[in-house]
Amino acid sequence: MKIVSFIKSRQIRLSITVSIIIMVFFSIIATMISIYLQPGSFMRFIQLIKANPFLFVLNYLPFLLLELLVFFLTSNPVFSSIIPSAVLILFSYVNREKIILRQDPFIPNDFSLVSEVTGIIQKFPSNQIKTYAFVAVAFIVAVTVSILFFRCKKIKSIKRMIGLIAVICAAFILNSTLYTSDKLYGSFAVDGNIYFEVNQFDSKGFMYSFIYKFNTMKIKKPDGYDKQYFADIDKNFKEPSHDTKELPNIIMILGESFSDLSNNKHFDFTNYTDPLKNWKEITSGPNCVSGHIVVATYGGGTSNTEFDILTGYSTRYLLRDGISYNYIRKKTDSIPNRLKDIGYDTLAIHPGFPWFYNRENVYPNIGLDNFISLKSFQGKEKYKGGYIADKYAFDSIIDNFDDHFKQSKSPFFEFCVTIQNHGPYDQKYKNVENMFDCDVSLTDNEKSLLNNYFTGVKDADEQIKRLTDYFENSDKPVAIVYFGDHLPPFSNGMDFFSELNYNIDANGTYEQQLNLYATPYLIWENNAAEKISPIKEVAQKIGLTKTDKISSNFLGTSLLELFGLDDISPFFKFSTAMRKETPVITGGIYVLPDGEYKDALKPEQLNNISKLQKWQYYKMFDGN
Repeated sequence: MKIVSFIKSRQIRLSITVSIIIMVFFSIIATMISIYLQPGSFMRFIQLIKANPFLFVLNYLPFLLLELLVFFLTSNPVFSSIIPSAVLILFSYVNREKIILRQDPFIPNDFSLVSEVTGIIQKFPSNQIKTYAFVAVAFIVAVTVSILFFRCKKIKSIKRMIGLIAVICAAFILNSTLYTSDKLYGSFAVDGNIYFEVNQFDSKGFMYSFIYKFNTMKIKKPDGYDKQYFADIDKNFKEPSHDTKELPNIIMILGESFSDLSNNKHFDFTNYTDPLKNWKEITSGPNCVSGHIVVATYGGGTSNTEFDILTGYSTRYLLRDGISYNYIRKKTDSIPNRLKDIGYDTLAIHPGFPWFYNRENVYPNIGLDNFISLKSFQGKEKYKGGYIADKYAFDSIIDNFDDHFKQSKSPFFEFCVTIQNHGPYDQKYKNVENMFDCDVSLTDNEKSLLNNYFTGVKDADEQIKRLTDYFENSDKPVAIVYFGDHLPPFSNGMDFFSELNYNIDANGTYEQQLNLYATPYLIWENNAAEKISPIKEVAQKIGLTKTDKISSNFLGTSLLELFGLDDISPFFKFSTAMRKETPVITGGIYVLPDGEYKDALKPEQLNNISKLQKWQYYKMFDGN
C-alpha cells in the first residue's frame, strides 16, 4: 500500500497540449536518430533534406502518427513516445546492420526471417549480447517509469475516440497516396546508382523507403496475363518417355559464398596453395563446362539463387525485393518435380537449420522428398568456422548416393546447400595462416578477412576435387553441378573491389554492375555420363559456352538441355530457347549471345521476357 501511495503521490499529470508537444518533440528526435543510424553519410542526407524538406516529413510522419495512435489508446504521452520510437529506431538499427553485413536493406519480407535472426544472434560474441541485454533492461525500466509516474489529464472518451479515428484516417490516406506513389518515390535524388537498393534507402531515408516497399512488394498479375493460355499449354502437353537406364544421376551443389575473387592480378599464390587450384584443373578438362551465373542478390539471399536454379523461374521477374521462397506455399512446378515424373528419386541436404528460409516446407513443394538437415550432423568436431564443415556435407552426398543404389535402381537427384563459408569473416577460422602475397597495401584486418574467406574457398575446392575423383570411374553416370549463391558479404562492404581493382562496381559500366552478382559455376560429367551425352560438345552446339555469363534461372534448364531432358516441360523448352536469345536478363541490363551488354532489347525479346514473367506467375499462383 505504501508503494502504491508513493507512486500516486509522485505521478505527473500532463495536459493534452503538453502531451502533444512531448510527442512532437520525441518523434523529431527519434526521426533524427533513425536518419543518423543509416550507414550512408549523415551530412549528405541532410543536404538532400535541405534540397527537398518534404523528404524529412515523409520519414517523420510514421513516428508521429504511431505515437499519437498509442496515446489515444493509453492516455500516457511518455509511454506513447517511448514505445513507438523504440520500435522504429530498432528497425533502423536492423537496417544499418543488414546493409553493413550484406549490402542489402531491411525490408518488410524480412519479418518472415525472425527465427533465422534468432539463430544468428546466438552466435554473437558475449560482449555484444551483454550490450543488447543492457539496452533491453534500460528500455524496460524506462517503460515501467513512464507507466507508473506519467499520465495525461483525463480526456473524455468521445475526444479520445475522435482522436483515434482521425489518426487512423490520416494514416490510411497518407499511406494510400504518398507512401504508394512510384512517381513521388522516384522523384527524389539518389546518391549513387539508382539500381542499387542501398543507395535508394540511404538517399530517401529508411522509414520512408521501408513503408514504400511494404506497399509495393505485393505480387501483382503481370499486365496482359491470360490464365487460360497457359492452362491450355499444360493441358496439351504430352509427357515424353525416357529410358531410366539412359538418365544421368544429378548432384547439384550450392557453395555458400563461393566465388573466384582469388583470381586477381594483385594476388600471388606462388609460395602458397591457390584456393581454386582444383577448380581450374577441373574446368579446363574435357568433360566440364563452366562460366558464371548472374544471381538476384549480393552478399545474401541464398534461397533466391536456389529458387532460380531449381525452378527455372526468375526472382528478378517475380518480386523487386525479398525472398522468393516466401511465395512457394503449394506444390510448384520445378526441375525436381519434373524429374520425379520421369522416374527420379530426390534428396535435399543442408547442414543448417531446416527452418532457415522455410526450407523444410519449401523443399517438399518443389519435389525434394527427403531433407537431411543439421540434426543429422551431430558432433562438435564437424564444425568449422561456426558451421558444419564442407567435408561432412560432401560425406553426406557420397554416403546417400551409395545408400540410394543399395535400395533402388531409379536415377537419383541430390541437391546440397553447403554452409561452412557463411559470413561474417572477421576471425571466422582459428589459427588461419597467410595464404597469399599482395602488391597492394592492405591493413591487418583486411588481410585477415581475405585469409579467412579464402580458407573456406580452399576447403570447398578440395571437396569438389574429392567428389569428381570419387565418381570419375563409377559405372553409374553422374553429372555434378556446382555454383556459388552470391559474392561474400565482407564487413568492409565493397572496399576490396576498388582497392584491388576488381572489374566490379555498383555504379560502373554494365559489365561491372553485373559482376557484382556473378558467381562461378561448373557442370562436370564422369566417363559413364559422357556416353549418354558429351556435354562439352553439346554445350558448343547449343551456345551455352558462347558467353561467360547466363542468368541464374537458366542454369538448371541448361543442364537438362545438355542431356536432352528439357523436353520434360514446355516451360523448360521455352527457357532454353530464351537463354540462346538473351543469356542474361536482369530487368535493366542484358547480355546478348555475342557477349554485348545492352540496356534495351528488341520488341520480340521483351515479349519473351514478358511471357516468362506471366508463365511463372501462372505456375506459382494459378496453375495446378
